[in-house]
Amino acid sequence: MSTTVQNEVNVVIKRALKKAIGPSLGIMIGNVIFRLIYPDLYNETWPNIYMYAALYLIVGYAAWFLVALLIEAGKSKLKQT
Repeated sequence: MSTTVQNEVNVVIKRALKKAIGPSLGIMIGNVIFRLIYPDLYNETWPNIYMYAALYLIVGYAAWFLVALLIEAGKSKLKQT
């Protein structure tokens, strides 16, 4: 891979990493608030709220990173043509 292509890939990944932070925090906060509002829906088999928040933060970040990566890759392809 040439250095210009590698630099473009690095830029796309960095942009995707930055864009995934906001939505993943929103997913985590929304789910924690929902759990606090409706505690009767969650019994003892669910993890405690800290583990629950961490799980949703990780899953939300991974999902939004992939979405942002696809968007950024599409933008860079359109820019190249």
